Amino acid sequence: PLGHNVDAPKVATPKEQAMEFIEGIHNNNWSGDMVCARFHSMPKKAYKHLRIIDINQTLALIRKIERTIRSSRKPMPTSDTLLQMTRVYEVSIKAGIVPDQYTYQELIAINTDLMNFDRAHALLEEMIERGIKPTIRPYRTLLKGYSMVASEIESARTLWQSIKTKVSSNAIAADDESTDQLAKLDLSTYTCIVAAECNVGNFARVLDILEEMDGAGVLTDIVLRNTVLGGIVKHKGHDSGIREVKLMVDSGFIPNSYTYYLLIQSAISEDRIDDMKILLAESVKRGIAPSVKLIRKLPLTPHEILDIVTQNGVGIDMVRVYNPLIGLTMRKNSFNEALRLIGHMRAHKIEPNTVTYSHLLDALSKGKRLNEAKAIYREAFGANRKLLPDAHILGIMIDACARAGDIHGLFWHKKDMGRCGLAPTEVIYNIILSALARWQHDNLDAIISTLDEIMEANPPIQPSTRTLNAVYAAFAAKAAKSGRLEPNELQCLRMWYNKSHSIAVYVPRDMYTYTLVIEAFASARCLEDALFVYSDMVNHAENDASVLRNFVRSPKCMAKVIFACAKNQQYTKVLELWRDWRKLGIPEHEESLRMVLFACDQLGRSTAARNIVFGLLTPPPLREDARDSLKAESAEKDEDKDSLAHGYQPDIVSGSVLALFIGIAIKHGMVDQIMPVLNLWRPKSAQASRPTLSLANFRGSQKTRQDTNQRLSSDDVAQILALLQKKKNDGASKATTEFLMFVEDNFPEAVPV
Repeated sequence: PLGHNVDAPKVATPKEQAMEFIEGIHNNNWSGDMVCARFHSMPKKAYKHLRIIDINQTLALIRKIERTIRSSRKPMPTSDTLLQMTRVYEVSIKAGIVPDQYTYQELIAINTDLMNFDRAHALLEEMIERGIKPTIRPYRTLLKGYSMVASEIESARTLWQSIKTKVSSNAIAADDESTDQLAKLDLSTYTCIVAAECNVGNFARVLDILEEMDGAGVLTDIVLRNTVLGGIVKHKGHDSGIREVKLMVDSGFIPNSYTYYLLIQSAISEDRIDDMKILLAESVKRGIAPSVKLIRKLPLTPHEILDIVTQNGVGIDMVRVYNPLIGLTMRKNSFNEALRLIGHMRAHKIEPNTVTYSHLLDALSKGKRLNEAKAIYREAFGANRKLLPDAHILGIMIDACARAGDIHGLFWHKKDMGRCGLAPTEVIYNIILSALARWQHDNLDAIISTLDEIMEANPPIQPSTRTLNAVYAAFAAKAAKSGRLEPNELQCLRMWYNKSHSIAVYVPRDMYTYTLVIEAFASARCLEDALFVYSDMVNHAENDASVLRNFVRSPKCMAKVIFACAKNQQYTKVLELWRDWRKLGIPEHEESLRMVLFACDQLGRSTAARNIVFGLLTPPPLREDARDSLKAESAEKDEDKDSLAHGYQPDIVSGSVLALFIGIAIKHGMVDQIMPVLNLWRPKSAQASRPTLSLANFRGSQKTRQDTNQRLSSDDVAQILALLQKKKNDGASKATTEFLMFVEDNFPEAVPV
């Protein structure tokens, strides 16, 4: 079992965990997600062993996620990045780690990127209040953020004047700390304020800034001139932009691809198609191939674009022109048009490359056209090997097979990677394991053999959290279906649960991880393992409560653990889990309640059973009065009255549960408690005098009690009467009479013949 596994990772001291974290962030190329998971998994005592350089590296690696997303032209990240960085900063402050200028630079940058300008400015002021002399970098970052939003122009102007004042008074440090030079306004900072003024069309102010730059000896570059050009075409139109470019050329600047992009975009916006074609031809003559971004905006067919490029282009790599055109047609699901473009390439003796085919195969994969993708792959990368597939191409084919459930094709392409001298990457293994868990969850052998390959990989392969969750789901599904796992399957599950938090392979655990592993062990009747993982989850929740979200959403997982404890006669553990049930806020569950009452009976804790049932049946306004009327004759101390009694949940007390409690009461000499329970439990129609209850008093979303659950069967009544008759005393006789009267009044159909 996990708790006794000799292969389980040794629990390190807080200092050792901190040293391991420091080693990882500086030397092990950890991703930003892993940095977050590792940082928050450390105990609180470990943070005091970190240095400010470690905190700064942590912040930089987390923000690197945001930079990577932006550079790949994907949508900007959500506030999750900011939240993660803020949590790291707050933890470091509580640990007594004093921030420096680099700490604030990272926080100012992420707030500016997400346009939280007020917070970014507050951080800048906080840095100064701490006595930290800032460089011009955080000022420039904030100024650049202001320049992108026209409504922030006054903030940009105020900040610009503040920068100039602070530079002149030596209140800003030089970027290079190794020199004694004073900070100066550089080209990048001037470009930011020019962009801000251009964004609102204040070109008179732009000219003043340019003259100021000349006086300071700061030379302009093509980036700044393109910034001015962007403002001109935005506010003055295409013709003014053409005149500005002529001035640029006269000043010795050579237009680049972005210059032509701005001009062509302005021509398109003014519907000047002929001017657009002239500019496109002119850029091609200069050896500038149209970018992917530009091609997407051109209101021309692919063949019209190709005609302009072929007629005017000299020395341009035509494959770089064809590839975005093919990719664009495939995004529109124009498969036949893409094939015609490939034919056009070959007619002009231009051979498609791997990028060309990656566009085709990726689009076919996402379009669920696997057979066509296989045909193109065989044509391009088959036996003749016209081209050698790269890892990206093979990844596309493996993913296509995985989506379609073609496991044979999936492993064929994986084998083809070996023939091409390529080793499967983390992404490939993630795809394979997810596909196996989805399509072959009844057969765990393929999953286990693939996991064994990962174990032997060098350098180590790290599966993603999502992939391991899919694997755990397959184990849980088989265990739930068959009620057991084979010894090798249990060994694999235990090993990977441990290994996923080792130094070599660290996979963050989320709310699904714990639930799936607990379900797998509980269904396989491996109670000790299930309790070990449950304990891990509760400990993890002390730092990150989100890991409990999936577990508490449904009572199924906790119920399985309770059943396993009851079957193993660990009744004390059943009651401990029942206490946690209320603390975690898990929805009530009738079958679990049966097990808890049974555990109370087996432990001789009849008072605890009474408190549980009365707690579930007594509405909050009546609870104190009801408690006053209930006097237990048992000599045991009622220490667990508050810990075991749950809130008002009458729905789960069915007739069979009630019969079980009455049997316990009779067995343990609590006959006088039967009628008070029945009076609380009787149907609503018989409780007209009961005051109306407000749902606002209840925790969570409580259901109204349904009469359909409040039924006593004739079998339940007969069993209760038989138990009462065995007592043969006055109390039992009285209880028998009262019970029969109750049944006749409320459930006449259940009276035994």
